[in-house]
Amino acid sequence: GLDNASFVANKIIEKKLSVRQTENFVKIFKNKKKSLKTRDVNVQVLENEIIDKIGLKVIISNKRNNKGSIKIEYKDLDQLNRLIDIIKANY
Repeated sequence: GLDNASFVANKIIEKKLSVRQTENFVKIFKNKKKSLKTRDVNVQVLENEIIDKIGLKVIISNKRNNKGSIKIEYKDLDQLNRLIDIIKANY
């Protein structure tokens, strides 16, 4: 599933990689491919605005049909309770 599969295959043969080494080598190329995906600047701005307001990590996933989800990560119950208080106070 790689764009440069023949290059990767030649390197695997050239370096005589084991099966595990080959799996790790291929993962590098798969991860690079995923990281090249660009995100909408407007969504990133919204994430940063929410992060600044609540102080927790926020990830907005927006699909092409403008449906999606908002993920807010908290590390302990105090952060969760603070988030709930913010939501209750504003809505």
